[in-house]
Amino acid sequence: MTYQNTKTTTFSHSLADVINWAEAEGRAKAPIYEALKIPARMGMIDEDIGLIAGDLEYFEKKIADLPIASVSKSKDLDRTRRTSNSRIRSLLRAYEQAHGAAAVDAGSSHRASYTALINWVKDREGFIAKGDLFTTSTHKSLFALRARADISLEQLEQSHIDRIFAVATVEKRRSMAKAIRLLTQLRGLENQRPELCTMLPRTNLTVPKTSDRAERIRWDAFPEGFRKNVASIIAETLATPADLAAWAKREMEAGRSSQEIDQEICAKTAQRGSAPKNPESAKAGYQQAITWLARPQRNACGTFAHLTTLKGLITRDAIEQAIMDQIDRAQRSLLLKDPAKSTTLGSRLTNLTTLAKHGLRDPEVVSHINILRFAHHEFVVTQKEMTDDADHTCRMLRDRPHLAAAFVHAPTTISVKALQTLERAVGRHDNAAEDRALRMFASAVAHGLQLSRPLRTSNLIALRHKGTRERGGNITWIKKRTHAELRFEKGEIKNDQVITVHVMGHDAALLWDWIEIYRPRFLALRDLPDSAYVFPGLAQPRLPKRGVTLPVGAMAASSFAELWALGHAAVNLGIQPHSCRHAVATLILAVEPGNFAKAAAVLGDKESTVRRHYGKDSGEAAAMNVRAALLAHHPEVFNIMKGKRP
Repeated sequence: MTYQNTKTTTFSHSLADVINWAEAEGRAKAPIYEALKIPARMGMIDEDIGLIAGDLEYFEKKIADLPIASVSKSKDLDRTRRTSNSRIRSLLRAYEQAHGAAAVDAGSSHRASYTALINWVKDREGFIAKGDLFTTSTHKSLFALRARADISLEQLEQSHIDRIFAVATVEKRRSMAKAIRLLTQLRGLENQRPELCTMLPRTNLTVPKTSDRAERIRWDAFPEGFRKNVASIIAETLATPADLAAWAKREMEAGRSSQEIDQEICAKTAQRGSAPKNPESAKAGYQQAITWLARPQRNACGTFAHLTTLKGLITRDAIEQAIMDQIDRAQRSLLLKDPAKSTTLGSRLTNLTTLAKHGLRDPEVVSHINILRFAHHEFVVTQKEMTDDADHTCRMLRDRPHLAAAFVHAPTTISVKALQTLERAVGRHDNAAEDRALRMFASAVAHGLQLSRPLRTSNLIALRHKGTRERGGNITWIKKRTHAELRFEKGEIKNDQVITVHVMGHDAALLWDWIEIYRPRFLALRDLPDSAYVFPGLAQPRLPKRGVTLPVGAMAASSFAELWALGHAAVNLGIQPHSCRHAVATLILAVEPGNFAKAAAVLGDKESTVRRHYGKDSGEAAAMNVRAALLAHHPEVFNIMKGKRP
């Protein structure tokens, strides 16, 4: 079968080209079958295969990490995904070699140069304290580099490293980064070990920058005087009625007239909306907007030394340059969101507008921002509907009942796999495998909580099984191991509602076993101090609301994301913790179409918000119901509508 090529001009060959070539050449069928599943994995129809780029870089960045549950019913979905990806890579690599897209050594003689260095390092491994040069297993980092390089080690140059990194997975990039650092370390030993001179690359190699995101700039990178100026403007922006009252008292004591004070208070409070419920979060947003605005200038000048005041930075030219830099970076990247769908630019401009109105109180700066917002309106997006990823999750669960069932049974599936892994790890006295199994079990607990009543990720991270001096606990056991009540008071939830979650049955048993049995072992393995948090660590929950103090001892957000992903690989649906809110709402409305009030109650959200996000298909459902009723009572009606007569 020949697949239609419907590609755009943004890439040289499509996946349809690759498959047509593979079938014409009589290549193995298994990789072709896996490649044909790619449109479904991406949430596209089969006929759109010509719209998908057929090269390794695109595959690694856009496809390799996609879940495979939508195209497979395997019991081990994570292993199935890895196998599928491996077969697709081999097909794409063969196509590129056949069409000259990659210069590849037909033989394997170049591997010998890597093997020689690997053996040299391996022979000198052991204990540094006993005089050995390297710790045990240092040489293993060179394996990934040897497997992917197509020229000898002596000929390896930075351009080859850049190309290899561009198509490597995250795990392999980490391993190869260690290899490059090892090569740098070995170069420093050439004077002491002359034999290395003929074994190492002729040029110095560096680890390539692999992220398409803008380089992170720490707030303390700005001059101290600039930071103090910004701090005073942010304080002015976030001033509360109590702050203004204290200011007015100080001004009266200083002898200012009441009329002057009154006029300034009017100016300070003009057009102010409600104060942010989370000042720390607002402050972080303002600092991020300022960093975003200053980044192009640092890229051009190499320094922030010239910055003294926010007023001097926030010019029309600077704002436009930051906007163009943002759009250009997103359009050039395969990983970053389409700038016409991203809310980042709108968020940055909104924060700058707030600072200009209530901190600087400068109408001209406000006008600059408004004009540029209008000039680039197609890229200034406000989040009124679900993201594409959330919409894909909802459609997947609604249209494929077996995937909805897999999601509902995820806690059981993950916990069974975790306990099997744990039993093997304990039997082998493998602490690393035991730690992995415990984190997988914790992931099963998190999935159970999200299915009981989906919480925001920040609430999962801050969930406490006992109270502290700063804050009470969230969990009350109605019946041990059978029924737990989770209660979040006002201030802990985004929209200031009181949320109660009832965790029952198997999900409650998982929570109990984690807290009483497996969590203590997790703490011991990681040498962590005990804390009040269900998911322990060394971090403090970020950006609590005003008046809410949370202690240290929670799991970091990045660690929690890894924990969730580790367990979710067993069901491989590609659903993140926050996406569970979309998934549960979808399932509620699938069972009770149009019951937006119930979905809103479960999510702890407004009915209007739920209706806006999930109500787009209610008209379609109504049309289907009307059609079914008409066919039941008047089966000839649709033939008449099409101009046919019985």
